[in-house]
Amino acid sequence: MLKKIIIGVGNIFRHDDGFGPAVIKILQTKVIPNYDLLDGGTDGLALLDVIAKYEKAIIIDAVHMSAQPGTVKIFTPKEALIKIKSDVLSTHGFGIAEVIKLAEELNIKTEIVIVGIEPEDISFGEGLSEVVTAKLPEVIAWVYHKNTCSKIP
Repeated sequence: MLKKIIIGVGNIFRHDDGFGPAVIKILQTKVIPNYDLLDGGTDGLALLDVIAKYEKAIIIDAVHMSAQPGTVKIFTPKEALIKIKSDVLSTHGFGIAEVIKLAEELNIKTEIVIVGIEPEDISFGEGLSEVVTAKLPEVIAWVYHKNTCSKIP
């Protein structure tokens, strides 16, 4: 059986954009059967080679969804309205939307699930906002206990 991976994407020096890496840091203290963990940083393009090696990739990222800050949504690329713009989905340059589009064009068969959180603050600085920090246990519980593409309880 091919392995699965959980990738936390984001910039820890832009407050809530560091949500993905914060989740990975916590998950590294737990054992998650059949999953590798990766702090994917902000280089979306570099993730293509990583994702292609796995059967399933769960990507955790701060995502612009026009929702209330702290809103968590789990979706597949087909469920997302993906437009290649710098301000759509990812909060950093070559983001998740572009990675998914390229993976599709390159015929990468990895099942991709996105766990997105609406950021409150992506200005320069360290640390997550209170509203985003409060969602860490919920996302950790989903990843740790479910390990599937089901809705957060």
